[in-house]
Amino acid sequence: GDELRVNVQLVDAADGQNVWAQKFDGHSENALDFQDRIAQSVVLAVSLELQLTNWKVRDKSPAGAPEVRRLVNEALMKYFEMTRDSLLVSKQLAEKALSIAPENARAKRTLSIATTMGIAFGALPGKREHVDNAIRLAEDSVRAVPDDEIARCILSFAYLCDGRIDEAIVECRHAVSLNPSHPSGHGDLGELYALRGQVSEALRSANEAIRLGAHDVIDFWRHHGLAVALFAGGDDRRALEVARKVVRTKPGFVRGALYWAAAASATGNNEEASRAIHHCLSQLPHLNLGNVCPGFMPRYVRDEQHARFLDMLARAGLPSS
Repeated sequence: GDELRVNVQLVDAADGQNVWAQKFDGHSENALDFQDRIAQSVVLAVSLELQLTNWKVRDKSPAGAPEVRRLVNEALMKYFEMTRDSLLVSKQLAEKALSIAPENARAKRTLSIATTMGIAFGALPGKREHVDNAIRLAEDSVRAVPDDEIARCILSFAYLCDGRIDEAIVECRHAVSLNPSHPSGHGDLGELYALRGQVSEALRSANEAIRLGAHDVIDFWRHHGLAVALFAGGDDRRALEVARKVVRTKPGFVRGALYWAAAASATGNNEEASRAIHHCLSQLPHLNLGNVCPGFMPRYVRDEQHARFLDMLARAGLPSS
């Protein structure tokens, strides 16, 4: 068949900014697949732009050369799919962008969040070098553009990944002060306060994030923060309801499923708790009480909350090691 090449460009009519451009190569014999691939990419690019508009965020970090911008946008699209596979692809695309433009702040922060979210989803091991690299990249991008609320949230998440909850809260508060309409800052604060055992602050932040985020692609994460807070406060029944919702929305998000297991256990729903643990282990078979928390995910700061969480996971059937 004949080879096809299509160039697609997306331009913001208001300011003439070139939002996104991509080259597509294909063959005429599978033209339908080819069209489908182009359509999906255009939809993702538009939704990425709309996402930022909905969040009332103007990206303050320079996009860089067209090829760098394209790679970073592709990395972000893969990032927002939020699966273990897509996060690894996102990381590779961001690495490629950074290899072309080693000083590009947008590429740095994108590689940082693709790495830390890869760890959070269990796509990458939480090795020291991954965590250190993610922190360094995020710190660099915040230094380059101090008023970039996206970069602050990404740095906050990198600190959380390292268990540095107090520093994560400082960055997150800074992000919220830069842009109170950006739901991610509130959502991340919700989870951070929950881990610190500040339940009422956590619930307030998580609910504000859910309100501002209006059912976007990372809504499940804000609900996860809510579940972490409800479990910390001993409101196990509501924690269970919220955790179920998280798992229904994102079955591949094992952190959410672990809270489903713990809350089911705490409410005496033993059969459901056991089902939840099976769900976790079918995806990440290496998880056990020795490496789940801290390790796979950050722990509650207060020993009694941490111990109760592990106790409920043990009751649900998470292996000891």
